[in-house]
Amino acid sequence: MLMFVEFIHQTENSRDPMDIHLIVKLKSSYSAWHTLFVGHSSVREKICDENRTLVAKVDDKTALVTLFNVDMAAMGAMMESPDFKKLTEDHVAEHTPYVISPLAPPNS
Repeated sequence: MLMFVEFIHQTENSRDPMDIHLIVKLKSSYSAWHTLFVGHSSVREKICDENRTLVAKVDDKTALVTLFNVDMAAMGAMMESPDFKKLTEDHVAEHTPYVISPLAPPNS
């Protein structure tokens, strides 16, 4: 499975912002992770359109996150920073990323 940092490296040269969807496997409870996630919005707003960010609970060990207009180079730098690693080490086991894009209407 592609690790999130490898995904970032593969996409960070894209000059166009991307929309991404993440499945987040948790070490901590969803509630503890969600508190951390909400508190990190001031950092996320520098790398994506934070007003459009979506987050949802699947179960107590899985979250879904959708980010829009992501600057992949900036996200890569954030994800590799020692501060981010320290912040998430007790909460996140794995991020599984997906690139998303709108579908064209049928017959277009």
